[in-house]
Amino acid sequence: MGMAEIRIGTSGWSYSDWEGVFYKPGESKFQKYCRVFDTVEIDSTFYAYPDPELVEGLARSAPEGFLFSAKLPSLITHEKRLDLNKGVEKDLERFLDLMDPLRRAGKLGAYLIQLPPKFTIRNLETLRRFLEILPRDALFAVEFRDPSLLREEALDLLSRCGVAYTIVDEPLLPPEVHVTTEELAYVRWHGRGERPWYYYHYDRRELEEWKPRLEELGRRVKRVYGYFNNHFKGYAVHNALQVLEILGIITPSQRRVLEAVEKALSEAKPAVQTLSELLPPEKIPDSVDGMLRLLTDERRLARARKIERNVIEVEELSDERLVARVKDYRVVIDLEKRIILHDCADWSRVGARLSLCKHVAALMLAIEPGYAKRILREILERRGEWTFREV
Repeated sequence: MGMAEIRIGTSGWSYSDWEGVFYKPGESKFQKYCRVFDTVEIDSTFYAYPDPELVEGLARSAPEGFLFSAKLPSLITHEKRLDLNKGVEKDLERFLDLMDPLRRAGKLGAYLIQLPPKFTIRNLETLRRFLEILPRDALFAVEFRDPSLLREEALDLLSRCGVAYTIVDEPLLPPEVHVTTEELAYVRWHGRGERPWYYYHYDRRELEEWKPRLEELGRRVKRVYGYFNNHFKGYAVHNALQVLEILGIITPSQRRVLEAVEKALSEAKPAVQTLSELLPPEKIPDSVDGMLRLLTDERRLARARKIERNVIEVEELSDERLVARVKDYRVVIDLEKRIILHDCADWSRVGARLSLCKHVAALMLAIEPGYAKRILREILERRGEWTFREV
């Protein structure tokens, strides 16, 4: 087997804090991304099933040769935990049907099955039953989140099912190289920082450690896909380009972008002060209402109070994530990544200022107060580290 194709990109592309580092204000983020990289991992599919028109649009607008990988929805992996008794086979079929335009356009890379935390070796039979229903005409990779799964029986299961082990760089699991199918190696760089890991900026020495591993993978499999998930402030873009340079496969145009990104990062102003730096922690109110007053204006807060509780539906609530619907709008709050995704018209205006619209405020008023205060205090104390995005 000759050297594999190696594609390096990022997890997601639509981040407002990449403006000024990678994107120019107002330019099409997706078109710019496609001019620089030849692959991306679609992160938004984890939070919600994609809109059919969005997928069709990506299939049309991405250039020839560009490949999308995509995370399976959290409904399948986290809420139903791959349990066939909970109807995940139909959920999977629905998702694959929605993504089919990418396959038909020849622009589909692989699907990522990210296991939930505390999905352990005791759940191996559940994983086996799920992997056995996967279609054989698509590429899949599984990301373990618990060290107990780094055992021969779990890796053998992946091999038998023709599914790639996801090689990770993160604090919880060692960056071990396991090849479980010759078709694919899948690598994800999460970061090595404290929780959340995603604000970590790899230095070049740390990335050079990956050169022999990636070259080994290139000799053992047909294709290598690697994605940087440390999205904060454009670090993922910088590190992805650095790896291409380290591997000696960077193009002249990519090198120019790398130089521009490095210049922008070196000139970047210090991060915006968090509210806790402006206001002593003891001055942050201890009520949901008081915290909301610091994160939105009185007019929006008054409108939030008028939204009836019966139009608010919580779909998922855990230590990591809150997923809900407020009227016809979706709200996803990822506490690990410090991201809020929402889709009302007002969100595009207030979200840019890291302020809350009436729908998100109404959700905070509707859920258990202790959980709401945890979210709001986290935003207030680390406001400069949060990203507010449209779904």
